[in-house]
Order: sequence, then structure tokens, then C-alpha cells
Amino acid sequence: MFRRHNIAARIFDRQISTVAPGTSVHHTRRFYENLVPNCTIYEVECPDHLYRKITEDGQYLICFSRNHQDLIVYRPTWLSYSCKEECDTNDLPPKAKRFESFFSQLYCVSLASSNELICKDFFLYMESNQFGLFATSTTQNHDAPVGGAVQGVPSIEKITFHLLRLEDGVVLDQKCFHNDFINLAHNMGVFLYDDLLAIVSIRYQTIHILQIRDSGNLVDIRAIGTFCREDDELFLNSSTQSMLSHEKGKLHQLPENPVENGLHQSEPSSDYCFLSGIKQRLLSFIFRGIWNEEPDQALRVQSLKKKFYFHFQDYVDLVIWKAI
Repeated sequence: MFRRHNIAARIFDRQISTVAPGTSVHHTRRFYENLVPNCTIYEVECPDHLYRKITEDGQYLICFSRNHQDLIVYRPTWLSYSCKEECDTNDLPPKAKRFESFFSQLYCVSLASSNELICKDFFLYMESNQFGLFATSTTQNHDAPVGGAVQGVPSIEKITFHLLRLEDGVVLDQKCFHNDFINLAHNMGVFLYDDLLAIVSIRYQTIHILQIRDSGNLVDIRAIGTFCREDDELFLNSSTQSMLSHEKGKLHQLPENPVENGLHQSEPSSDYCFLSGIKQRLLSFIFRGIWNEEPDQALRVQSLKKKFYFHFQDYVDLVIWKAI
């Protein structure tokens, strides 16, 4: 069947006909055969901003001020000029070389405080609600005390995530992390899936799961790291108390003068060393995978020695660096 390829005929066909299921995107892309940008304008007068990106739906242009304090959002005006024949920049009016001819500023919002800076490489967009997630942070401290954190990882005094409604620039909610380190460059430490947000704390090896509600609230769902389930901490504390009570009972049964019997009495220590819950899960996964490879018991033991126990310390030293 002969089809006309001019844009008027295609618009008419789109209104009166129904395409086959799963082919709507293919038919929509055919319009690019009629509307093809074929001219590049150079030396456009642009504001002195840091330009981040245009959102996936093409509705907003995200920019930051040069001092990393303010968020500036523009809306594209899209097709502003056209040519009948081959387009030449000399045929366009002078205002075609102005930034304002293609983008209109919606608002300018101050996000960072006096000692914080906007991370210009971080931005996540929730297209369903047109929410934008931005991050501000203080400078890194490489001499911070470890205190249970991973050695060699710097500390940031304050990291703040800002959830904005891009339509009007209203800050809906904030989430702060103190004395932590999250890799914000190119969204490496944060991952957005539907309405769930995963934030990886590299310093404390914890994955924080948050939910972005339709109302614009950031709700804590779960933290996976030292503990994986809600009752893990309660179970470990109760087990520790039982072990301490058992040790104290043994000490009370010792002779009054244990030195004569070659015994040295000491107080029970409460500093039991446990691997984190997520590290225990990883080790169990690796162990069971190697265990199920060999049906023979003797070969299974040999395989565990070579593949698991020999590399055990390497597995323990693994560090989570990014969320993907």
C-alpha cells in the first residue's frame, strides 16, 4: 500500500489509525524523517552557569551557579526557527544566537549553606513525579578517626540530599548523613529504581534503602550493613549476653587462689568481633556456590580449601564502592 511521507499525511494517519501493539515507538520515530535538525549554531551567548543535563523527558535543563550554591532550572522552548531550503546561519535573525531564544528560566533556588557546596556531577530524575534529587556536601577530611569505619576512606562532615519538585522548585524533603563518605561523582554511590533509592555508605559499608513517596517524602525503609534484618541486632545482643553469663558462671567455679593451679582469672570481654551481616551473607553465598559444585564429599572439601579458605581473607577485605 502506497503511503505519503509528508508530515501532514502522517499526522492524519496517526489520528485515524491504530498501530499494532508494541510498534507505537517505531511509528512515532518516523516523524524524524520530516523534522530533522540540520543546522548547528555556534558562539551562542549563554549565561555563566555549570550545565548539568536535560532531563530524559526533555522538560528541564538543569544548571548550577559557578559558586556551587544555587540551582537554576530552564525549560526548553524547542523549535524556534526554521528554513525553507538548506539552512544557513546567516539566514537566521540575530536573536537566534541568544540562549534566551531556546530556553526560558523557571527559577533559581539556593540549595547549599555557607560551608556546603552542590555536587555538580550528581543528579537523579524521577520522571513519573518530575522530582529531582540533588546533593550538597562539605569538604573531605582525610584525618578523621576511624571509629569502626573502613580504613583509608575519608570523612565528610555533612552530606545532604535534597528532593525538589522541578515544576516550581519547591524543596519537598531532605536527608542528611554526618561524618560519612558517599561517592556522589556521576551518581556512583546512589541508585534509583522506580520509587526506591539506594545510598551506599562507603565509610561504614552500609546500604540505606529509602522510598520516595508521591507526597515528596524520603522515608527510611531499611539499612543493610552491620545488620540485614530488623531483628538481627536483638538476636546478636541476646546471644552476647548469654555468652557473657556463661563465662561469668565458669569464673565463679574456679578455686579461690587460681594462681596456684596455673590459672589466670580475667574479666570476660564483651568485645566480640563479628563480621557485618552483609559480609556474612556474601561469604555464605560463595561457600554454598562452591559446595554445590562438587557432588563428591572428598572433592568438595578439596575445592573449598582451594577456592574458599585459601581466599578467605580476600573475601573478608572486600569493600562496597558503588551502587549499580
